[in-house]
Amino acid sequence: MPFGLSGVGTELRVWLPDQYAETPGQPVGATVVEVPFRPSVNPNTREVLKEEGQAFL
Repeated sequence: MPFGLSGVGTELRVWLPDQYAETPGQPVGATVVEVPFRPSVNPNTREVLKEEGQAFL
């Protein structure tokens, strides 16, 4: 995804693989959200910086 469209809350139209689409070949609405994973047991640099209130660029 282009960086300029990666902000949380950005609304997009996306194409899903046919096996996941209600209507194959038709785009569906999507919204960029925070990564919904639970915290890592061994956090990476991005996770550590986020916890400290810094951005990983």
